[in-house]
Amino acid sequence: MDCNKLAQLKAGLLCYGVNVDKEVGAELLKSRPYFYDKGFVHAVNANIMGSNVCVSVAELFSGSSPYHLVTKDGKFYINYENESVPITLFDDLPKTNTVIDDLARPHSNHVISLWPSLVCCYDRPGKKCKFCSIKPTDEQTVVPAKEVVEGLRALFEKTQKYSINLGGGTHVNPDRMVEYLIDIIKGVRTFTNTPISVELAPPSNLDLIAALKEAGASSLIMNLEVANPARRREICPGKSSITYEHYYAAYNKAVEIFGRGKVSCVLIAGIQPKEEIVAECAKLTDIGVIPTIIPFKAMDDCEFHDKPNCNHLELLWISSQVGALLRSKGLSPQMQEGCTKCGGCSLETNYYDLD
Repeated sequence: MDCNKLAQLKAGLLCYGVNVDKEVGAELLKSRPYFYDKGFVHAVNANIMGSNVCVSVAELFSGSSPYHLVTKDGKFYINYENESVPITLFDDLPKTNTVIDDLARPHSNHVISLWPSLVCCYDRPGKKCKFCSIKPTDEQTVVPAKEVVEGLRALFEKTQKYSINLGGGTHVNPDRMVEYLIDIIKGVRTFTNTPISVELAPPSNLDLIAALKEAGASSLIMNLEVANPARRREICPGKSSITYEHYYAAYNKAVEIFGRGKVSCVLIAGIQPKEEIVAECAKLTDIGVIPTIIPFKAMDDCEFHDKPNCNHLELLWISSQVGALLRSKGLSPQMQEGCTKCGGCSLETNYYDLD
């Protein structure tokens, strides 16, 4: 399968998810009890033809996906149109009998992602981001930093091959969230030098960005998500209190501290004009920030659940433009460990090498 055809397949999987054969799903549940967990963070992660991909299997739209997960002779395949393409599901993590068993998921053979906070200060009536599907299960869903650290310590005693991506809901406020993540990073640095990528909202105190670096963070992800400020206020009524100008002050500060290519920003395709996304990506790459284009998916638990998913052709077009921008500015997703380098949620890693 050539690179263009692989990008087209991955775009379809990212946008529309996978329809899982019932018998296949039942079998997978035996070894992966979280297989049908809903939401973005717990979608199924796999590798297809050498490319990582994060794909939804449990959302309502997945049931009508043109892509089907089947099994034959103990191996998994994606069937679509007249094609049958092998897909490899990542091995589960070693069990630790700690909170990490529920928190961490392998997003590639070399990256684990965990969201120790499902509490978000913007998850309030009339304030929640309309694409967000975080759904806290109880009143206390912020895992104490000490428990996260001890769980990761137990995991790294069993395996050393993973880098770490830390993210989650913004606990209390952006500054407090940074302080919480710093506590985790400092603890992790007592037993491993593995790269740690951190995903968060820009703190009001930009000096905390330097504190993240000093604690041991390797790279930083701050997601603008929606480019146009007026549209941001409509789609992210709470989080848009962090102004567009403050985001760029944070980007400039972060690039100064972490370096070009060590900072990234998610923009969501399918809920805003594609031309606005590309124009924003040009601004981001000018200052050394790597854009990550993630397609909107109408998750069952988000306010936009009745809107259409991003069209895969639109995602392909935007991603091709971003790939060209990255090459022209001397940037590459491979410059940043963790989520951006993994590339499972987007197409930058696929389009970077395409003309």
